[in-house]
Amino acid sequence: MTRKIALMSFAGLALTTAAQAQVNSFVLNDGAFRFAASTTNGGAAARTGTTAGGSNNFGLIGTNTSVGNSSVATNSDYLFQSGFWYRSAGDTREFALSNMTFSTALGGNGIFTRYVEPIGGNATANGTLTFELTYTLNQITSSSAALTINWSITNNTNASQRTSFFSYADSDIGSAGNDSGTYTAGSGVNFYRNDDVVPPGNGSFFTMGADLRLNDRWNIGPFSGTGSPLTFLSNTAVNNLTNFDSAAGAADNAAAFQWQDIDIAAGGTIGGRVTLGYNYVIPAPGAAAVLGLGMLAAGRRRR
Repeated sequence: MTRKIALMSFAGLALTTAAQAQVNSFVLNDGAFRFAASTTNGGAAARTGTTAGGSNNFGLIGTNTSVGNSSVATNSDYLFQSGFWYRSAGDTREFALSNMTFSTALGGNGIFTRYVEPIGGNATANGTLTFELTYTLNQITSSSAALTINWSITNNTNASQRTSFFSYADSDIGSAGNDSGTYTAGSGVNFYRNDDVVPPGNGSFFTMGADLRLNDRWNIGPFSGTGSPLTFLSNTAVNNLTNFDSAAGAADNAAAFQWQDIDIAAGGTIGGRVTLGYNYVIPAPGAAAVLGLGMLAAGRRRR
């Protein structure tokens, strides 16, 4: 079954060289699994959320996990969209990461990306924040895999900056109409889980986990509409996620996490991680170390 909305277009090519700036798509492979992302550097339209969170496919390697493909008709692709947003001091809305300045491949299953984004609007008069994301895809078993995204934010100014950072994912199991989303506050890892529930079901599931702090926030809800996590991020107002599950009855649902009001010292860096799982239960932080999942590094000063 093909998703009910059109995918956002992208002009870039898959990452094929050791280092490139401003790639607009990339593909990671490990064993039988693939993660493919497009609209990773979408410019002004993506920044305001109108084309943010492009086609990000995750699953068993196949025709429907290629970059830009929207089909989730089989059990080989569990992800439709994902992306990252932020809000800095003086901003009147949330913005998607859109100004990629550098990327480099880390073998066939990883990539490092860097974004430099303005503080307080579209201009850089108030300074910038540097966002660095390292993606690593690992096959866990013949039927499960994990995509780890270690992230960091560096404050490039001479004063402390308060920043909120958001991670979003829209997954589909089997098709856009088969899904049931739940949120769980775990021991060190909070996660959203989406299952295939249409009888007879197949036991398949997608997870998104994060090491949230006590004051951080989350939402799960329908893919679109007033209760949608994407609406919170892409509208024209300042929003904090509401720690609310509105996914009941929404067969096509999505989730978002918020690291709220991170205080980043002048010249300092803070970071964390997000894990996307394909038939994979995200473990507590200590157990996750074998996959290289970074822990929160608060207040780490840049040299």
